[in-house]
Amino acid sequence: MKKAKHAAMVLGLTTLILLSCATSQTPHQGSCGKTPKLELESLTMFPDPLPEARKIDQWRAIIRSDSSDICHATLAIVVIVEDGKTEPITLEKQAELSLGANNILLYTIDSYRLSGKEVCFEMTAYINGNKAPIEAAQRTCVRTIDRGWWSMR
Repeated sequence: MKKAKHAAMVLGLTTLILLSCATSQTPHQGSCGKTPKLELESLTMFPDPLPEARKIDQWRAIIRSDSSDICHATLAIVVIVEDGKTEPITLEKQAELSLGANNILLYTIDSYRLSGKEVCFEMTAYINGNKAPIEAAQRTCVRTIDRGWWSMR
């Protein structure tokens, strides 16, 4: 009897392990049905103001989702360069987006520094392997203020 219980436990554990391997996801896949409508409510940098030539320590974003499903998303912030092209400036962040406002923290890549007089940013999201648009009510930009300082305010 003990051997039968032991064999059943081993079989059960093996099944669970195999199922978890079969459902593993790549970074750009998620669990929600259809791609939700996403809106960037706010994007701020820390510290603000930021001294010239200093790295941005952290980004804080609030993203609103209209999906009642929990969606696994890969998020990043990109800088808008000439001709509408973009370049990533943060490490990718794996996040679960749920209905309503979602607070997201992102970290800047070590080599990125602000330059020029004004720099604008966008959020990117990948859900279910596809790029998901994130709408924003206004452009999100940082500008130079007071001799060598940057601010989003």
